[in-house]
Amino acid sequence: MTERQTYHHKDLKNQLIEKGIELVSVEGTKSFSLRKVASACGVSHAAPYSHFSNKDELLNAMQSHITCEFSKTLEHTIATHGDTPDVLAHLGKAYVVFFIENPHYFSFLYTQSNMQIDLSFKGEAGQNYAPFETFKGLALALMEKNAYPKEKHKDAVIALWSFIHGIASLATMKNVRYDGDWEEKITDFMSVFNCPFLQGNQADNQ
Repeated sequence: MTERQTYHHKDLKNQLIEKGIELVSVEGTKSFSLRKVASACGVSHAAPYSHFSNKDELLNAMQSHITCEFSKTLEHTIATHGDTPDVLAHLGKAYVVFFIENPHYFSFLYTQSNMQIDLSFKGEAGQNYAPFETFKGLALALMEKNAYPKEKHKDAVIALWSFIHGIASLATMKNVRYDGDWEEKITDFMSVFNCPFLQGNQADNQ
């Protein structure tokens, strides 16, 4: 069966991206090549060049693919739960579940990609990592709504992001054992943070 019969044009590109993420998550970027990902996809060594001119271009496409899917997950969660008092807990849960379902995404994104997150809060939002900006924007909006002290905003965002990221990291580690359900427990874990903006409209009730 020829490559043209096996894959549609777009299907092959997506397959190369997904297989590439899996390979890099296990082997790293040093030994990664278009030839290797072509072999993993069962196509000729020349096939990837129809979509990517070199290894770096494919690596960038892999990072963009994860970022796009991650962003869509977080934005959908906000659109669905944005009017509920526990929307940030839903967002944290969506973050963790996204990587539990795609552990190779987590490994690639945070250990092998050139993705950068600016925690200084000094740069423009459009230049920072999009999923982090989505999280930060929601958290800051909740803090403003509940009159959380402005001088604590930055620390609170970083602490919450680190906490959620840490749970996702633990949940995707093969050498970490846990007897509970990560997805079910994320809300309980977040309740450890006794912050007014995590408890609904506390400012409105005072």
